[in-house]
Amino acid sequence: MLMRSQPLDPKYSKKFEQHDKDIENITEENIISQRIGELFDDWEFDRAKRKVSFKTWICWKHRKIKEFYYNSKYTVRNHFIWHKTIKSLRPWEGFSGLINVMQTHLRDYIETEEKYGHSEEKFKQNKIATAKETVELLERMNEPDDYSIRCRNKVDAKYPDYKSLITKYENGSTSSSGRFIAQGNGWTGMESGKHPREGYFEFIDGIFELEVSPDQNETDMLINELKMYNEAVSAAYMHAETDSNEDFDRLGQLLKDNLYSWWD
Repeated sequence: MLMRSQPLDPKYSKKFEQHDKDIENITEENIISQRIGELFDDWEFDRAKRKVSFKTWICWKHRKIKEFYYNSKYTVRNHFIWHKTIKSLRPWEGFSGLINVMQTHLRDYIETEEKYGHSEEKFKQNKIATAKETVELLERMNEPDDYSIRCRNKVDAKYPDYKSLITKYENGSTSSSGRFIAQGNGWTGMESGKHPREGYFEFIDGIFELEVSPDQNETDMLINELKMYNEAVSAAYMHAETDSNEDFDRLGQLLKDNLYSWWD
């Protein structure tokens, strides 16, 4: 999709009408000279040799001074806009660095478009809306683990009574494993790992041991519920993968449809 011109907001038309009139007034009668070459191949030239008027030379010098002023102005401005992003960038970062750069620029673009956009209102609002949606997508994509965390939290909210077995070792390390729910004086659940056990457990001298259940029917019911929970967790991770893929697809579509429209 190539860049195309956008309809101007009527209130900005006067700002550009002089340029339009200059183009309209070009006729064969106004031709002074013609040559074969590139339009700007002699932008830098010897004023005396080319016989350029002093007025034209002053105008070009004034243009260069203005260009230097605006370059300096935006150098200072960009320092304040970008310093947090630049400070956080690391050369070994991949997606995170790219996403941060895109977010910073799009936020700056949105603010500028809202204040100074020249396009007709519907074009202007579409550019702002699509740019904002892109920023929201980038925010989600910047923390890939959040996809899984969000989906997992929804499942855990449905099973608030389940707890993990916390194990401390002699070397000071700790680990979390399995899922368990209180039953009687102990816990019913399923261990994780290579050789998991399931059923009713109690702590014997500080060690988690499999024991005879005080109510086997209740234990079986809780085990079945736990298996449903584990299935829900697996489905949540699959859903997180789907959400991530959909965001990537949507981002690609937004960039394809709007990247060349985000200008003014």
